[in-house]
Amino acid sequence: MPGFRLASLMTAAAVAASLPLCAATAQESVPFRTRNLNPLVSIHGMPTWEIPGASREFGLTSELANHYRLSRRGEQTLLLDGETWRTSFHYSMPVGDRWTVGFELPVYHQSGGILDDLIDGWHTTFDLPDGGRNNREDQELLFQMGDGDGVFYHLDERDHGLGGVRLRVGRSFGADNGFHANLSVKLPTGKESVLAGSGSADWATTLLRTRQASFRSRAAGYFWGFGAIRPGAAKQIAFDAERQVFFGTLGGGLALTPRLGVRVQLDAHTPFYDTPLEEIGQTSVQLALGGWWRTGERSVIEFAVNEDLHASTAPDVVMHVGLRWSL
Repeated sequence: MPGFRLASLMTAAAVAASLPLCAATAQESVPFRTRNLNPLVSIHGMPTWEIPGASREFGLTSELANHYRLSRRGEQTLLLDGETWRTSFHYSMPVGDRWTVGFELPVYHQSGGILDDLIDGWHTTFDLPDGGRNNREDQELLFQMGDGDGVFYHLDERDHGLGGVRLRVGRSFGADNGFHANLSVKLPTGKESVLAGSGSADWATTLLRTRQASFRSRAAGYFWGFGAIRPGAAKQIAFDAERQVFFGTLGGGLALTPRLGVRVQLDAHTPFYDTPLEEIGQTSVQLALGGWWRTGERSVIEFAVNEDLHASTAPDVVMHVGLRWSL
């Protein structure tokens, strides 16, 4: 239901813009709440980069990721043709001076999508390779995986379901409170048949450094971070899983006006699976380009487009919108 999806995003943005205008967080050094939405990666509890705040915060993040990959290595096969729409609701609250607790609840919708025509037009206009996209009809959905024992996963009808609930505890420290440590667990609550969860619990820890700066009299900032996740077994996926996955981020932002700014973010992670399939067996690198619009002292909208820098290890394109309110 493409129209419903676009209408939902527009309605959410309008609501955010109408909210009342607590002290503003410096958006130049706040990472995007984005992750790799490769369907075999996003079932695990890869956390976003969190900054424990001094007030309660509620947020909504919606991302639309387009996939097209067909790969075979020996007896292992992988076909991803479709779109993942992931919308997550998150809430956090302070506990004491520097501690916070929070949770995230995602919802997944797998479908043929709406971005195929746009991506085909982009490839045609700039004479770019389409990776075999024209071998299948637009707006089709087929996620299929197999090994020497045959096909072990097949999805060709759009479906939706709740993802794994993620619980988090975090603490800020350092002379400027610019270091942020978080420990999180993703619970096995996701709907496995629609690749909204792995069916197992995943533990993750992160350390994020944020710093404010200035550039030609404009407010600026940067951030870097690294983390590790111990993923549980993915019950729908027969490919061998890695026991430990490491990931990191690097980025920064610049305020163009007191309410509007731009941001760039580079994210990478090691493979989640021990397989010769490039899409899930190699290190992934993803770039997010976008910015933010502060609609008031309590409300912020962020927006970005994600591109896979290591081709095929992340979705071809991801449209990202995030809304946050301080309560």
